[in-house]
Amino acid sequence: MKKEIIISIVAAIAILLVAFQVNAYVLFALVLFVPFFLYRKGKHKDEPNDSHLLSLEEATTQYGEPDDCIVVDSTRANEAIGCILVYQQKRILVVAGEPLSMDDILDVTTVNTATPYTMGQYQLVLTTKKPEREYIRMEVGMDAGWAKDVATEVIDAIKGKTAIEGETEVKE
Repeated sequence: MKKEIIISIVAAIAILLVAFQVNAYVLFALVLFVPFFLYRKGKHKDEPNDSHLLSLEEATTQYGEPDDCIVVDSTRANEAIGCILVYQQKRILVVAGEPLSMDDILDVTTVNTATPYTMGQYQLVLTTKKPEREYIRMEVGMDAGWAKDVATEVIDAIKGKTAIEGETEVKE
């Protein structure tokens, strides 16, 4: 945050200096560049910071064997980005390599990213209490039924239910 403030101050000083010595086209370009830079910086704020993401092996080493593994994207099931590891005893989900407490999750939903002009995948969206990571999005695929099933499995995992041989069993 301090870096953005310093950049903004330097940009404001540069704009004032340029206003007195360079033509209006350069001043106009600087006035457009600073807001665009700040917009791009905040545009991807709900994307994870890659420095703390865990692989599947690191997650099992750190937390032990998961109680359940929810496959989100079947084409990436052997990668951290394609599944959610469930640890019921610790109340932790490892979502796309990011450890997340089940108590921090406010909502689980699916979103269709298609537009009238483009095909888009369904996304699983987890809304969290963390202000720096308010939304966690995972690509699910093109099937609405699969997306609904994945969201239901995540909700059941948060509630403490696990699917065993096609039946739902409540852990106590």
